[in-house]
Amino acid sequence: MRAKVQAQTKVSTEVLLSIRNAFKLAGSLGVTWGISLLILLFLPRWLGPESFGMLSAADALAATCFVLLSFGVDTYIRKEIPIRPEHAQAFFGAVVVLRLGLTVLLLGGMACFMWLVEATPLAMRLALLFGLAQTFSTLKESLAALLHARGTVDGLSLNNIVGKALWGGGVLAATFAGKGPSLEGIALALVGSKFLECLGCGWLVRKHLGLRFAVRPEALQEVVLACLPLYVGQVFYTVYNKVDVALLSFLVGNQEAGWYSEAAKWANIALLMTPFLGWVVVPLFARAHHGRSQEEFNQVLRRMLELVLAIALPLSLFIALGADFLILKTAGPEYAEAVVAMRLRAPIYVFMYLSIISSAALIIEKRAWTVTWISAAGLALNLVLNVVFLRAAAERWGPGGGGTGAALIQLLTEGGVMLAMFATLGRRCFDRRSMGALLKTALACALAAALHQSLLAFTSWPVLLCLVVVFAAYLLLAVVLGAIHAREIYGFIRMAFQKERTS
Repeated sequence: MRAKVQAQTKVSTEVLLSIRNAFKLAGSLGVTWGISLLILLFLPRWLGPESFGMLSAADALAATCFVLLSFGVDTYIRKEIPIRPEHAQAFFGAVVVLRLGLTVLLLGGMACFMWLVEATPLAMRLALLFGLAQTFSTLKESLAALLHARGTVDGLSLNNIVGKALWGGGVLAATFAGKGPSLEGIALALVGSKFLECLGCGWLVRKHLGLRFAVRPEALQEVVLACLPLYVGQVFYTVYNKVDVALLSFLVGNQEAGWYSEAAKWANIALLMTPFLGWVVVPLFARAHHGRSQEEFNQVLRRMLELVLAIALPLSLFIALGADFLILKTAGPEYAEAVVAMRLRAPIYVFMYLSIISSAALIIEKRAWTVTWISAAGLALNLVLNVVFLRAAAERWGPGGGGTGAALIQLLTEGGVMLAMFATLGRRCFDRRSMGALLKTALACALAAALHQSLLAFTSWPVLLCLVVVFAAYLLLAVVLGAIHAREIYGFIRMAFQKERTS
């Protein structure tokens, strides 16, 4: 009996530690999100569809190529280091050296590709700069993963804020300091900020974990083989979510890519919580699964899926309802062709969040290759459909048609990936409580959507006011119906902060 109580106390302590770290990270994320929103909301208006499309295509191409640097190490770190922290010293230095060597090869390969497709010199320079930024970003994320795994996130929050502020200032300077926006200046701002963030994370890891740079090739093979399914899965996932913008640019044109990138931009904003999930969920799942019963782990999985659904469903709804307002008021009438694609992409945010949680659970259960093959099937289908149908969609539906086709393809394949993940996990994904919460959330969303249509039809209120009223009505409905357990959430927050003060 005493052992059971001690085990429950340990689980509660670990959950509260995750909650406290989540709030610390959420504080920095609130600031960095604010800066990102300020830039991302209005950058398309400042640049115009053609220039924004070129910038977005270069960014997508770099992300597609440089995901090869990841090696799946970040998830491996969050899974293994909470349990055996000394293991980081054995492999991390060799991973850094391997990444730097691969960076040189990737930059050369990308330059050759851009030359073969007869890209403009500016497009080539942008792609190479974004590639360099990807290298620093990859290194920084791995260093941050070490801090997340050990629960030392205080300095990391400040580092994130400073880096994002430098990026925002650099973008504004590149956009308004000269006679016109400088696309190369915008890319250089990203390179500089990621480099400084990488240096800051390196210093924090050295301070808090005592990690010293040492290259031990003998440990590298073990880690790379262990990470292989994670690596392949991450490559598939990144290519799957980035390649459509690059393909639109090459197959249809930069303007079409610019319109679609405006719609996809709201996906990036809506998915800003995904790093938060990686920082918190994987270590939490690792601790819950290590030395615990399967039922305890299943309970953590269900509650996490329930929480994510409660956030993602209304987020998707309000992006769909406010698509025309959000695009026209921020990017301007030049991007009106992006509205349909944005509405079609709205459900994708729900699918992606649920896929992230499901894949994390499967990885913790040592079923990473299953995640990999599901992702591979989704990527193959996505690539084939994009190559076959993008030009046809642009011709059939006119301006914006290519983006509409890309959004439909993304919706189809992302939904298929999510269903495959759920089928693999089986019935344990949901219990009676979580199914009830899902149905109540869906009902609250449906009632909120009906209220939105009624306000637009029978009142002369501004669109923004209608959206605010609908959002408030949704929150009220969700609490009344029991879709959101406000008392439980408040209790967790209160316990977390009480524990913080007494620890």
